[in-house]
Amino acid sequence: MIEAPLAESLPASPDAPPRPAPSLTEQAAAALRRLILLNLLAPGEVLNEPDLVARLGVSRTPVREALKLLAGEGLVTLRRNRAALVARLDPADLVPLFEMEVALESFCAGLAAERMTAPELVRLDRLQAALEAARDDRDTYTRLNRQAHRLIVTAARSPAIAEAHGRAFPRLERARNFALATDGRVAESLAEHRAILDALRVRDPERARALMQAHVARTQTLMMARL
Repeated sequence: MIEAPLAESLPASPDAPPRPAPSLTEQAAAALRRLILLNLLAPGEVLNEPDLVARLGVSRTPVREALKLLAGEGLVTLRRNRAALVARLDPADLVPLFEMEVALESFCAGLAAERMTAPELVRLDRLQAALEAARDDRDTYTRLNRQAHRLIVTAARSPAIAEAHGRAFPRLERARNFALATDGRVAESLAEHRAILDALRVRDPERARALMQAHVARTQTLMMARL
């Protein structure tokens, strides 16, 4: 059976036209994307079509089209006359992206300490509580973690930085989840998030910036060690 996608589902506006149901290809792509991003399908793992057909409960055509879609996203490697592979994690590609994320998110954390609204702080506090409750649920934890990071970036009130971050962040999600699988990393990450939240509450831009820089750099270090 096709599993639920990793991405958040947003409530539809009452005035918005109903969305068409996703095609079988889109459903298969969403399910495979989730398995790859959570590293439930490992980097370099062979994607055997008959196995995927049985696992997802769809025919070969949606599976093949889904593999093409994910190849375009850099998550799958297609091979001529051979089974596709889960794309490998290449440090040469990931390190520059992590360096950019360190720069963007630390800078945004400093700005957010000065510009974040009271309702945004309340929302981040609630996200932190939800993260604590979801520490043993990797799927939910990943989704909430993405929301928390994105909230801090948008609270910086810099649309250009938010746009650049929005393009880079998804490309690092699989590597970030790879690091989260390290023993003890979830508890460590939660403590880092708590410290960042405390710095934002007291409006300390330098501390918020330094803590976010250390948080993202630590994820990069663990990712490199595991690879």
